[in-house]
Amino acid sequence: MNASVERALRILALFDETHRELTLSDIAKALDTKSGSVYTTVFTLLARNYLARDPATKRFRLGLELLTRADQVLSSLDLRTVAKPVLKTLAREMAVNVHLAVLYEGSVMYLDREEAAPGVVLVSIVGKRVPGNCTALGKVLLAYNRDALEQMIDRGELAAMTHNSVVSPGALRKEMEKIIRMGYAVDDEEFHEGTLCVAAPIRDYSGSVIAAVSISLAKSRAKHEGIPAFARSVLDGAKQVSDQLGYRE
Repeated sequence: MNASVERALRILALFDETHRELTLSDIAKALDTKSGSVYTTVFTLLARNYLARDPATKRFRLGLELLTRADQVLSSLDLRTVAKPVLKTLAREMAVNVHLAVLYEGSVMYLDREEAAPGVVLVSIVGKRVPGNCTALGKVLLAYNRDALEQMIDRGELAAMTHNSVVSPGALRKEMEKIIRMGYAVDDEEFHEGTLCVAAPIRDYSGSVIAAVSISLAKSRAKHEGIPAFARSVLDGAKQVSDQLGYRE
């Protein structure tokens, strides 16, 4: 690999949810080198707008050029384009928040979101990654990708987000079998207390599960209206997307 390109990519990868801003020293320390060794690469990324810099604190953050590139990638995904109308319909008709996601290195990566109340402005979660074992999206994706599940278990990555999160390998494997039988997964206050989510798999033309769609709502509402009604809706939505991707049962 090209050493300069590799270093630039490693620098960009340092920025995440918990490290939104870094100094030059922070970057050098994370790469186990000296500031002078990364200076040229960092300021090249800055000049190309892949990094931005706060003039007051001198701290670096990801630049707008990455957002432009990310938008181009997302807009080129047939999955996202095909799923968008289905997500909107589910959100409006069911008055729920709807998510589209894929499995990425054992965790859930969000590709899109539609809100029950579109007038409410929330921070975008597109591109955000969350644990797979305690979300309906993650569980339904892992149920159809057992290699990824076992790798996650071997790495000890069963996150406990609430007291309801499934962190026992045996219990999680057992739940995977249940998901296969039902065709959908439920997150019962396993990621957020007070919230229930239902997710179903999306298949491509070959029948492979490539993504999942979920709806999230208040646990109190789910208890009142019943989970089966929401499960039927999300299963129907997932089927609509799968059909448009060429899947035939």
